[in-house]
Amino acid sequence: MSFNILYQEGVDVTATLSSIAVYVDSFAKELGLKELQIDPQAFISVAGALHRPDFPHSDGLGKASPFKKAANFFVWFVAQKPIIEELPLSIIGEKLRSITNHQNVIVAYLMAVDCLHGAKIYRDNGEIITLENRIKVSMHFFRDFVEAFSTAMPNYHFKIVSIFFEQLAYKDNRNASYPELV
Repeated sequence: MSFNILYQEGVDVTATLSSIAVYVDSFAKELGLKELQIDPQAFISVAGALHRPDFPHSDGLGKASPFKKAANFFVWFVAQKPIIEELPLSIIGEKLRSITNHQNVIVAYLMAVDCLHGAKIYRDNGEIITLENRIKVSMHFFRDFVEAFSTAMPNYHFKIVSIFFEQLAYKDNRNASYPELV
């Protein structure tokens, strides 16, 4: 999956909504869930947020890094809470299930990570770098991440989530990172 599915020029909100719905449906099927209770209006709000003209990057959506695109999707998905039903205890365990809104953080995180895998970074010097390795984290990190961002709000958490995704991607794609300061 790539961000072209979520952030295509000339594609309307309905097509974006369809892409998100297909991903969530596939996620549920992989977990063995026959049905997942959702809020259709919240899904529409998430898709609409990806088409807003005021994308939170100074150069707009067209020049935004894949990390900013991932963060924008993530914070809107978590904030809108389109998946109503908690994920079963048998699948996620007690520690994750006890976190309010875990289902939306988990799905948004996994979709953002899937979109970042294979994403391209366009450097000012013309260099194009592909994120060839998928982001991997420990279960300890993942639990803390789910808890930390279970109440994410777009206006407050966009930048920090963007930095998180960037650093996670650089951890597994060392060639993609900017030169270190120190």
